[in-house]
Amino acid sequence: MKNIIKMKINFIVTLLVTSIILSSCSQDFIDVPAEGAPTLGNYYDSDEKLDNAANGLYGLVWFNMNKEGFYGITDVISGNMYAAEFNTFGKFTDLSFTNSSPYIQDSWRSCFGAIANSNAYINNLPKSVGPNVSAEALNNAMGEAHFIRAFSYFFLVRLWGNVPIIENNAEYSQNFVIPSNPVADVYKFIENDLKFAIANLRVKNRGTNYAANAHVSSGSAKAFLAKVYLYQKKYAEAKQMAAEVINSGEFKLLGGEELPTMSFADLFLQKNNNNQESIFAWQWTGAGTYFDGNFSNTLFAPENRLVETTYSGQIAPSQDLIKNVYGPGDKRRIETFMLPGDYYPNLSYAETLALGAPILLGYTFKIENEAQLSGAGLKKYVIGKENLPITGKFNPPFNGESSMNSYMMRYAELLLIHAEAILGSQTGSTSDPAALKSFNAVRKRAGVAEKTSITFDDIFKERRAELACEGDYYFDLGRLPFAQAKAILEAQNRGDRNTEKRIKITATNLLLPYPENDLIKNPKLKEVVPYTFK
Repeated sequence: MKNIIKMKINFIVTLLVTSIILSSCSQDFIDVPAEGAPTLGNYYDSDEKLDNAANGLYGLVWFNMNKEGFYGITDVISGNMYAAEFNTFGKFTDLSFTNSSPYIQDSWRSCFGAIANSNAYINNLPKSVGPNVSAEALNNAMGEAHFIRAFSYFFLVRLWGNVPIIENNAEYSQNFVIPSNPVADVYKFIENDLKFAIANLRVKNRGTNYAANAHVSSGSAKAFLAKVYLYQKKYAEAKQMAAEVINSGEFKLLGGEELPTMSFADLFLQKNNNNQESIFAWQWTGAGTYFDGNFSNTLFAPENRLVETTYSGQIAPSQDLIKNVYGPGDKRRIETFMLPGDYYPNLSYAETLALGAPILLGYTFKIENEAQLSGAGLKKYVIGKENLPITGKFNPPFNGESSMNSYMMRYAELLLIHAEAILGSQTGSTSDPAALKSFNAVRKRAGVAEKTSITFDDIFKERRAELACEGDYYFDLGRLPFAQAKAILEAQNRGDRNTEKRIKITATNLLLPYPENDLIKNPKLKEVVPYTFK
């Protein structure tokens, strides 16, 4: 398997996944606290307890990826974000990273940690519930575990290609020298898990009780399956699944026809976690331990007056994002990155950096406060200093972590999937009314002109504008013919506002290398063997 950069290293991988069914997990093993695993012995003696059992699958298991790696291996490497060469993010800007990068290791381990925990639920929950637990609650919990496992494998297969399919932690812990399984089998496994989730998860209609929206639903699984189908170019299946979700009315655009008093900006206010547009999001708390919170405010905020720590601005908008993505009047731009003079009425900041300085509401971005010499600052996921109830609680001792959710899929994306599935290819155009309705709903919310005919290029560009800095653009590039993706990446200005820089890709695909220090234990990983489905 070739890497996005040319490397002459033999990659050997170990997954670092063990049985977590009966014991706690070491933090340097799969980086998943013990709370992520179920407890045996009729511990779940009520539906309420069982409904809360899977909470760890939405946050704890994803912490090490979310804190930095997620953005390095998606939006930085894709050219949406930029960092100078003096930090680890910078190695993903110029593609000088190696398979020893902590961002690669953390992301790999988070995915397999989530798989291990999901397996523990799937294999043990039926014998871990008491007689007062309803079949409906048990089915829903099992559906959640299958959904999370599918999501994890979807992340893995798009970044690393062939990976081992693991269903039983105990068996794996006895023999972890196993081959990978082919991409086609991984996708089949993902589809099977999502179909199980669809059949077993609760049906919801998401309203203003945001707390009730935190966990995934049958509709979430359908939406995600539509995305999985799209990546395989199964357009008819993607169209049908997306249409089912749209027709259900479960999800709604903030600022769309059904919620006209809200807007795109409302998506990134912490008080709106688990809103009607959220299909699936990582869940965080700013009042817990180191492994409970979201780092994004600290990573993204362009200056220290906006954060609860002594550092900020580890990454910034790229020159390509700043100059080539948003047209005049696009309301998404100001909520994606800051330009000098942009004003944000909901952002609180410290008047000065002095200890105990007054906290002010209403922040204006200035060029002298920019990070990374990019000429701009990131805005998505920047929520400023603690300002209740807009922000929720922060956790200053732990890098200023917040409880701002991390979107993994929003309804706006499902609408664009629907439009692309109707188009049915990466060529040609369509004026199909259903495709235009879905596509233009996203455009209308953004305040830009609607279209009467759309091409794949229109949809591809719309996806970037809508989902920038949410981790999707690199995967979208991976859906293109490699030569086309390579040309896009090499055409980007990957420098700062003063100096242009270009990259040269010598690889033959966009896959990442397996993590170096996970590998020696499993010399079979480079072997690819068809999976035996049960």
